[in-house]
Amino acid sequence: MIVYLLPLLDILTAVVLVLHVNFGIFPLPVVLVHGVYLGLKGMLFARGDFASKIDVLSAIYIIIVAFGLLANTTIAWIVFFWLMQKAVFALLPIK
Repeated sequence: MIVYLLPLLDILTAVVLVLHVNFGIFPLPVVLVHGVYLGLKGMLFARGDFASKIDVLSAIYIIIVAFGLLANTTIAWIVFFWLMQKAVFALLPIK
């Protein structure tokens, strides 16, 4: 179950980030919650996984965006594509 939940939450985090940076749709607490989620998940798995270290960097950026300090569209799209490709590959069945 958690194998499917974490990638889906990554997709949701990516969508929330891009929609907030580009259109301001989500309030700052929603963005902050997603940043904290991604940071905690990244720190949990960062010891043995390089992708989780990138997740921690992405979470730092999302938290900075949540506080309204830096909302760069290019960086948001890079984080979006990083999270989306990671989530899609995690959801694909490998046989």
